Amino acid sequence: MKPFAFPSRREAGDDAFRGREFRRVSLPHRLMRLLIVFASGSAAALAMAPVNAVAALFLAPLPLFWFTRASGWKRGFGLGWLWGMGFSVWSFLWLREIFWAIPLAIAPVLGLYYGVFGAATALASRRLLLPAAVRERGFTAQEECRDYPVWRQFGWCAAVAAAFVTAEFLRSNVLPWNYFGIAFHRHAVMIQLVRYTGVYGLSFLAVFTAAALALAIRTVSVRDPERGTYRYRRPWPLLLALTLLAGNIALGNAELRRARAEYAQAEHLLRVTLVQGNLSQRRFGGEDKAREALQTYVQLTRARLGDRSDLIVWPETAVPYPLRGGAPICAEYRNAVRTLATLAGAPMLIGTLEYDISTSPAGSLNSAVLADGRDMLRAGYLGQYDKVHPVPFGEFVPFRRYLPRWLIDMIDMHRDLTPGKSLAPLRINNRVNLGVSICFEDVFPYIARQEFLRGANLLAVITNDAWYPTSSEPEQHLAHALFRAVETNLPMVRCGNDSASCVIAPTGEFLWSMSRACGLGDGKPFRRGAGAATVEVRVPDASRLRTTFYTRYGDWFAWLCVLGTAGIGLGALLQVTAWRKRVRLSRA
Repeated sequence: MKPFAFPSRREAGDDAFRGREFRRVSLPHRLMRLLIVFASGSAAALAMAPVNAVAALFLAPLPLFWFTRASGWKRGFGLGWLWGMGFSVWSFLWLREIFWAIPLAIAPVLGLYYGVFGAATALASRRLLLPAAVRERGFTAQEECRDYPVWRQFGWCAAVAAAFVTAEFLRSNVLPWNYFGIAFHRHAVMIQLVRYTGVYGLSFLAVFTAAALALAIRTVSVRDPERGTYRYRRPWPLLLALTLLAGNIALGNAELRRARAEYAQAEHLLRVTLVQGNLSQRRFGGEDKAREALQTYVQLTRARLGDRSDLIVWPETAVPYPLRGGAPICAEYRNAVRTLATLAGAPMLIGTLEYDISTSPAGSLNSAVLADGRDMLRAGYLGQYDKVHPVPFGEFVPFRRYLPRWLIDMIDMHRDLTPGKSLAPLRINNRVNLGVSICFEDVFPYIARQEFLRGANLLAVITNDAWYPTSSEPEQHLAHALFRAVETNLPMVRCGNDSASCVIAPTGEFLWSMSRACGLGDGKPFRRGAGAATVEVRVPDASRLRTTFYTRYGDWFAWLCVLGTAGIGLGALLQVTAWRKRVRLSRA
């Protein structure tokens, strides 16, 4: 019999073959196992908005841990892929509002990242958790083993948590949405950890606790083969996990008090007028729809001209035409902005389309421009930020030249926006430098981090979630944005077209929201509705800003987890190589 293989009928005997080993390889058992793994991955999505059941993080990985404990890495990869598909389908269900099949189409691709998690878990279960003597006795001994050395238990919990962080980190440049750590967005004390580790530290903590719970369930009662009785074993990994959670709460409380005290000492007040039009998506609406949008935003802004604002903010593509375009509506757009800026005596930050004249032919840019009362065609803008991370398949089609025509026709938005080239903040006045993110960019930590390092002392997000009028996307999007404030220790103002216009403190707490100020919905920050309001935002002195550990060193923790996961794979490869060498020598 080959090591780690299921026993054949001849090797195990008819009775054994009809027993547990037969059930494990029978088709109904396999299908049930696959269904449980997929369902548990789906259950993990319950931790995200709108359900926000954080406890799901600690329970959802348990079936995957159970079914990979005596599996090879290939089977572990398959189970992890299936688990990831379940999680991805429900995490990205809001994409159905663009086209119903998108969540189903992207789930197999995103599931591949969690296949890495499953493969690493299987390798760690067999090569790290199990003692060598147990591995050599074959599958049945591995299946029945529950008496693991404590140091192996600690190592296994850390290894599977690092593998999960690795899976999240691998998709960080593609779609860093709904990481496990994001589920803690409502818990201000817990999320202070991201000042040191980024959101990956919270993901690690959640999966480490889940792994420790899985081990506690399996090892709390161990059979003594000599006496035939069961004895209690203290669940040391679970006790360590609870200690880490308690330590994080203590750290979070200390950081929260310090950050609140620091922010309360910020003396400069910036009066910001946020305008939320609550308009439907009008990208293909033509000039009539654009003119209606312009009139809505002009009327809402005019109602706040008496507030003596220092900055007026309109959301991303509030008017779906270029501010400096040649169409008649573009001229109306420019005149309206110039008039409003002159009457208010304050610049306006507006999301609009611009042109990149450095390319041939000229490319299109998704931009945030800082405009005043000057003629924009002649004098230009006070400042301009161009979106550096366009949305794949929304603002450009990756690998367009290699895709079939029928697929491009189905997914094409008829534009390929050019990425911006600078993360320099926009200068509002002598004391405020604004680090801008446009819509989807606020889910990428590197943008806010680089803007801080270039001198930003206030973050701003302009967004338009009107593509998703009935789903949980606005709430999920807002949950990601607040982590950028905590990571950089900077306040944030956020202006949305149809939801989530708010002010966020450096602690990740909401200081003000349009929905509360204007009585929209039930007062939650992400509720939809039209309104405009002026709010005073404390801006810390740039010379006194405290640089967080994460801002200084970036994704060091994620890279450490990647190295740990690579070490698991390398260690398993060396073990297999040594075992094969021993087999060859024994046969020689």
